[in-house]
Amino acid sequence: MAQGILNFEYGFEIPSIGSDSSERLGYPTQKPEALLERIIAACSNKGDTVMDAYCGCGTTIAVAQRLRRNWIGIDITYQSIAVILKRLENTFGKEYAKDVILDGVPKDMASAEALAHKKDDRLRKEFEKWAVLTYTNNRAVINEKKGADAGIDGVAFFKTAKNETAKIIFQVKSGSVKRSDIATLRGDMQREQAELAVLITLEEPSNVMVKEAKAAGHYKHEGMGRSYDTISIVTIQDILEANKRLEIPLSLEVLKSAKKIGDENKQVDMFDVIE
Repeated sequence: MAQGILNFEYGFEIPSIGSDSSERLGYPTQKPEALLERIIAACSNKGDTVMDAYCGCGTTIAVAQRLRRNWIGIDITYQSIAVILKRLENTFGKEYAKDVILDGVPKDMASAEALAHKKDDRLRKEFEKWAVLTYTNNRAVINEKKGADAGIDGVAFFKTAKNETAKIIFQVKSGSVKRSDIATLRGDMQREQAELAVLITLEEPSNVMVKEAKAAGHYKHEGMGRSYDTISIVTIQDILEANKRLEIPLSLEVLKSAKKIGDENKQVDMFDVIE
């Protein structure tokens, strides 16, 4: 081989992730699983531990698990962790995902309050992301706007009986809550043309707030034959201790589903509507 000329016959002939690839999650720095598989297989053995300190969308984690390595993943945002959890759930099953040990996210009221009351606004934003994504089982779209967020921390979508797309908006309150918050949320619903709204609160709402929310009425879903409160109030304690989650089936998955092992038809793109 001539000096300075790379013989690709001996190189890594691994294609990049195309726009129509079943692996694609939308992360600009996402690497092909085949590349990580070669690296992990060459540098470790079954039972070894692999660590990715910037685990992003979880390619290293998913491949390490498939190759029967132990693994440690680190990322700065809960939204990335949510992507990885969703990926592991869809690749290895819900039961496996439930056994994943999470550190650095709220597990009780004390840790939730500690995160919510951080002085750094970026960390408080992580509390909002965690609350919305946990309550929706990682299916909501997070509002990433910096500064004023117009009162909306996340949105999700569902199909109506007429097969139209309807919106749910989410607002998280880490401080004190009051009756006027409900009136403000009703205004947000009108502006956003949302059918439903969920107010997630760190503090317990007053009886007056609960009555005000109930006064907003109900949304009847003809297709499912049941009604939902137009405005729901959910506490962090409900989420942590009662495992309360959004009940209405959503039609728009926000977190891409990676292909499940042994099932080629489970692929759902990040913003694909599920009929």
